[in-house]
Amino acid sequence: MPGPQEQIAVTLSELTASLVGRHDAESVLRLVTAACENLLSASSTGVLMADPRGGLSVVSASDEQARFLELLQSRIDEGPCVDCVRHDTTIACPDLEDEHGRWPAFTRAALGAGFRAVHAVPMRLAGGAVGGLNVFYTAVTPWEEWQQRLGQVLGDLAVLGLSQDDDPARTQRLAEQTLTTLNDRVMLAHAIGMVAGALDIGTDEARRLIFGYAATLGSPVRDVSRLLTSGNLEVAELAAS
Repeated sequence: MPGPQEQIAVTLSELTASLVGRHDAESVLRLVTAACENLLSASSTGVLMADPRGGLSVVSASDEQARFLELLQSRIDEGPCVDCVRHDTTIACPDLEDEHGRWPAFTRAALGAGFRAVHAVPMRLAGGAVGGLNVFYTAVTPWEEWQQRLGQVLGDLAVLGLSQDDDPARTQRLAEQTLTTLNDRVMLAHAIGMVAGALDIGTDEARRLIFGYAATLGSPVRDVSRLLTSGNLEVAELAAS
């Protein structure tokens, strides 16, 4: 039987291989469910996604009990996954017996279905939560930090798989993105040279100033580089920030 590290490597390699190859949403979600069972010892899993028509909809469940609980959350707008998506944060419930006051209807239903713990992980895209991955347990189950991180990785991989198109145009888009990235690097190198020369500093310090200025503005580094190289941003402004 493979050890924990080998099991993680094998499971994640299967999941990522499905993302770069030909895949459909059901295949990705099935692999995520298997990963939760194998790596996080989950009893059941479910996935709720933001519905363009409003609210949350069930897109995956490992069994009928999990599907019922996911559907219940979406219908009554109550539960760990609802809060997870609403607040874009992991919701940990190691013991549902402690949550009667928080989600009364969901907690009664979950305990009645034989579950005792649930952890909800946000599925993020473009800076916000677009869904949630629910990991259910039949016993009191606190998560350690590594489990929370792994749960987030699985949630991220799931949403990446769901957001990708499975068609030949992906290869062309990747080529275009690669070209854009290379052009951005050339422009950044030019900007670094300009800042280093103008301020008589090393390139590492010039890079730090550019990245720091971009972080302060909340702007992409390529936008700051473009402003510098086009003359629309004075080097002195970076030094003063």
